[in-house]
Amino acid sequence: MTKKAKAPWIGCPVRYAAGVFGDKWSFVILRDVLLHGKRYYGEFLASDEGIATNVLANRLQRLEDSEMLTRHIDQHKRSKVCYMPTPKSRALLPAFLGMMVWSAEHDECTEAPRSFIQAFRDNPKETVAWYEAEIDRVNLAVQSQIV
Repeated sequence: MTKKAKAPWIGCPVRYAAGVFGDKWSFVILRDVLLHGKRYYGEFLASDEGIATNVLANRLQRLEDSEMLTRHIDQHKRSKVCYMPTPKSRALLPAFLGMMVWSAEHDECTEAPRSFIQAFRDNPKETVAWYEAEIDRVNLAVQSQIV
């Protein structure tokens, strides 16, 4: 009996998205980068979800390989590595925020403030712009440390 060849994870938009960030850990890392201003390995490791070091290293590499993050070595402390969001990952922000609103509306234990949900519903472009400005602010602060 021959095995059926697996479909490539390209072509279909859902397959492509699932291949890039379709596991819970990649999603959590992207949340931390895009929404919580985390950039360093230790910051990701300290997230409440308790990601294992080997899983974290693997997902960071996968996100780097898929051009969602870029990896930078801190010039002052060479053992310190920084991960910056790329334009490709930042383009995900509107959909990411939309999924957060959907989750908050359907998760009875949500930690998302109602004000966030209402702000996104009332003016999604302004909400996305606020997060974009925060990403820029964090990036500038981090870049001044790694150069």
